[in-house]
Amino acid sequence: MLKANCLCRKQKWTQLEASCKFEFPNWQALRLDYKAACRRLHAILDADTMFPRCYHCLEFSCRAYCVEDRGSKVVVDIGNKFTWIVTPSFGVRRHFTMYGIPKTSPHDRLMFEYIFYPMDVFVFSHNWYSEQQPEVVRNDFHTFRLIYINSCFLTNLHSNKLIETEYRSNLQEDNSTADTSSAKPAARQMPKCERRSNGPFCVFCNPVKLYREKKRVALGGTIGPSRYTELLNGFCKDTVDILGIPNMEVVSPAAALLRTERFPVVRDFVGHLFHQMGLVPVLQKPNAVLVFCEPLAMSDDLRVSLLHYLFLKIKIARVCMVAKPLATCAMVGMETCVVVDSGALSTSVAVVLNGQVVPDRWRDIPVGGWHVAENLKQAMQWQPEEYTEIPVSYLDTLAVKEKCRLSYNFANEERRKGPARREHINLRVDSYADYKQFWRVSLGAELYLAPELMYTSLGLPQVIRDVTDGLPVHVLKECLGHILLTGGNTDLVGFKTRVARDLRDLLPEFSTVLDVKTCPGSSSWSVAMGSTYLTLPRSNKPTRTPGTPFWLSREEYILYGCDLLSDA
Repeated sequence: MLKANCLCRKQKWTQLEASCKFEFPNWQALRLDYKAACRRLHAILDADTMFPRCYHCLEFSCRAYCVEDRGSKVVVDIGNKFTWIVTPSFGVRRHFTMYGIPKTSPHDRLMFEYIFYPMDVFVFSHNWYSEQQPEVVRNDFHTFRLIYINSCFLTNLHSNKLIETEYRSNLQEDNSTADTSSAKPAARQMPKCERRSNGPFCVFCNPVKLYREKKRVALGGTIGPSRYTELLNGFCKDTVDILGIPNMEVVSPAAALLRTERFPVVRDFVGHLFHQMGLVPVLQKPNAVLVFCEPLAMSDDLRVSLLHYLFLKIKIARVCMVAKPLATCAMVGMETCVVVDSGALSTSVAVVLNGQVVPDRWRDIPVGGWHVAENLKQAMQWQPEEYTEIPVSYLDTLAVKEKCRLSYNFANEERRKGPARREHINLRVDSYADYKQFWRVSLGAELYLAPELMYTSLGLPQVIRDVTDGLPVHVLKECLGHILLTGGNTDLVGFKTRVARDLRDLLPEFSTVLDVKTCPGSSSWSVAMGSTYLTLPRSNKPTRTPGTPFWLSREEYILYGCDLLSDA
């Protein structure tokens, strides 16, 4: 019986393979899970998607040489403040790393997280859903459905059972008093302003929905409690205050990348970027590659969920998942070094040996450029009262940061006689009333005190010493001789020289080999630009080695799925 089922699945796979125009690797010698492969292939084909041919080789599946020589790359780097996108024409675009989710009433059980997200084929986040809790999802504007999801969907795709039923009176908790003979549950009468609540959307790209949410506040719409406190940062809170939308939760997709259960936030944000910038048709071309820059703390479960979404929903042709330190190394052509990436809210330090991030030799420090702006805001308390209302986000700008400096010798700075020279900075502040105010701020000693406080909290020289401790002497010398700085916070005047001086004081025995370098061009997008230098490996089967780039094509995904990630 088992042999007959296996033969039947193999025949079904042969039929599906003959009906599609993809060119698969030689699977005859492989032990395939035909049932899972058939499901993945059917899911990719079952959406009326017209897959284009390659303009060069005229095939629906490009070979490695065609992708490498004539391919187009799309790079996505989700940072703490900005998300950088590199288009196939090498255009660099940026988008705020924030996404809006309307708050809902706590007693309204039908309006909760992501109720308005349309589900087309699959639900990709197995941890966010559970078998016991039915999730209400809107398939269109009129029909609500209950979807019960097997929590093993992603890890065991072949054993998944997706049961979809019409929305009836089976919410016992909410409809205990409703007439059980009725085909539909009794709906709670909601005010008009509450019924017009939007689903998750980008507050920067959709002014119509933003206007509606503001109107809901003016009409007395219900404001529920926060459900995403772990995804909120200073930029998110300032955006809510600046735009005047207390009924919205502006969350950080960068923080969601570090939490598997918050994958729907990442999914919706990435999908918004692709559709907003018209990248979906580009990514479906057989010679296109999506390079996704991932943080070091990203889990395999979230990585698997993201791959399922990219191949089954966006239907991309090929993807490369690369750690951010490796993308930085690719830009300058280094294979062994220490990469320091200091961004807006955090700083990561990683040791790269022979083109591979050493798993146990990296640290993530929750200190970045935001803390310089926050220290400046605290120093402005003595200025006129209206200046204290300036959001911290408006102090974390180039106009302010280029006036700040990190002193080479802080003690000498303090011994200088006379008042510190004051700098006058013009700020444009968007207020709640939607008009712009131009304020002139005067800062003196704060311009070097605020960076000093940030740098002291960072403790960067000691962290570099900790991650390199225990390496062989010849490897340690090579690492300390190639310390690479990247990230917007490293553009601070004096950052490079201060780090070099403190490292020589901390490690005097290696002072002759110490060398601190910065990436060419703007450090803010060096990770994104460095990803364009990655080359496609020449191998017949995808391999997964922790700490190295992971490449996967559409055909390889259909055959192997994401088993390589779980086996690594």
